[in-house]
Amino acid sequence: MNVTMITYEGIKLAAELVAFASITAVVYLIFPLRKVIKEVLGGSTVRMVYVGVIVFWSGYLVNVLNDVFPLEFMKVLDDVIVAIGMVIITVSMVGIKKEITAHVKPEVVLNGTSGVETGAYLIKPLPLQRILGLIPGKRVLAITRDPQPYEEAGVPHIWLTNMDHPRAISPTSLAPLLHAVKNSADDNTFVILDGLHYLIVQNGFESTLKFLLSLKDILLQKGAGIMLIVDPGTLEKRQLAILEREFKWMPE
Repeated sequence: MNVTMITYEGIKLAAELVAFASITAVVYLIFPLRKVIKEVLGGSTVRMVYVGVIVFWSGYLVNVLNDVFPLEFMKVLDDVIVAIGMVIITVSMVGIKKEITAHVKPEVVLNGTSGVETGAYLIKPLPLQRILGLIPGKRVLAITRDPQPYEEAGVPHIWLTNMDHPRAISPTSLAPLLHAVKNSADDNTFVILDGLHYLIVQNGFESTLKFLLSLKDILLQKGAGIMLIVDPGTLEKRQLAILEREFKWMPE
C-alpha cells in the first residue's frame, strides 16, 4: 500500500501557490477597473501603484519557482523583488495620503456684503481684485494653476502642480482635490476655480466635467458657491455649451 507523506516542503509550496493564485486573481479583477481607479487616484499615482503591484507579483512568482527549481540566487532574488514592490506601493500610498490630507481653510478677504447669490457661475478672466469685489464678506478658497496673484492678495488657495508643496495637489488627483474642498467649505464659502484649461489638458474634458459636477453638487448642498473662470476661446463649442447648461454666467 502506497502512503503519501505530507512534507513541510509540500505544504509550503501549496501555500505559496494559493497565495500566488490569489494575488494573480486580484490583479486580474482590478485591471478592468483601471479607468475608474485612474479617475479617483489620478493617472500618475495609478501607474506607480500598478508598477508596484506587478513587481510584487513578479517576486511571488520567483518565490514559487524557487520551490520548484531551487537555485541559490533565487532565494534572495524573490525577497528583493517583493521588497521593491512593497516600497513602490508604500511610496504611492504615502503620496495619496498626503494629497487627501492637504487642507487649506477659506478666509474672508474683503469685508462687506456680497450681492451675488450663492450658486454655480462661469466668469471670464478678470483681474483678481475685480473678482473678489463681487463676493465681499464671503470666505474664499481658490484652486489655481498660478498661485502668485492669490498669494499677493492673501487668498487661501490650492496650487495645481506636481511639485512638492504644502498647499499643492496634483492636477490628476481629482478625488483628493474634491476631498480637500469638501472638508473646507461651508455655507459662507465661494470657491474660485482658476485652472480649467490645465485640468482639461491633464485629465481630458470628460473626467474634468465629472469632477466639476461633483464639486458643484457638494458646494451647493453645503450652501456654498463656485466661480469657474473660463476663457471661451480655449474651449470647443460643445464643451462650452455643456458648461453653460450646468453653470450660469456671472452678471457683469
